[in-house]
Amino acid sequence: MSTNTRIKASPPTAPAPDLDARLAAADATMTVRLEEAALAHGVDARHPETVLDYADVIRLTPADTRRPVVALLQRAQQRILRDGWSRDTGTNGRGGMCLEYALQAEARNGREEQDARAFLRAAIGSGDPITHVNRRLTQAQAGQFLGRAAALARKAGR
Repeated sequence: MSTNTRIKASPPTAPAPDLDARLAAADATMTVRLEEAALAHGVDARHPETVLDYADVIRLTPADTRRPVVALLQRAQQRILRDGWSRDTGTNGRGGMCLEYALQAEARNGREEQDARAFLRAAIGSGDPITHVNRRLTQAQAGQFLGRAAALARKAGR
């Protein structure tokens, strides 16, 4: 006895793109990303005060690991320069942080955080709260102030 079995036909699939098509797609994607980066760079470099002088970026040295406040300020500076900075809120949706949140995120205890705040206020040189000063800064200036605070803490042996 024979039974008729129906075989379901699979829908036709599109052929895989060839190498040239994949390279063209990758080229288009990279072109868009490079244009976005160029636009961001153009916005950041529009005013001279937004240009970051990398000589101001302090690198963590082995001697600084024994100075917890210096190390904290340097970690906060690296966080702001690497992950971004936030002007009006504690954090933004892209990982950026304001000066105070960066100190809080990097502090191991309250004492270190308070000492780091004191050095940051001294580096800023203003009687205004850090949050008010933060609203007037650029990302480069925020990184520079943290670098100056680390230098002051290093001189104080903290």
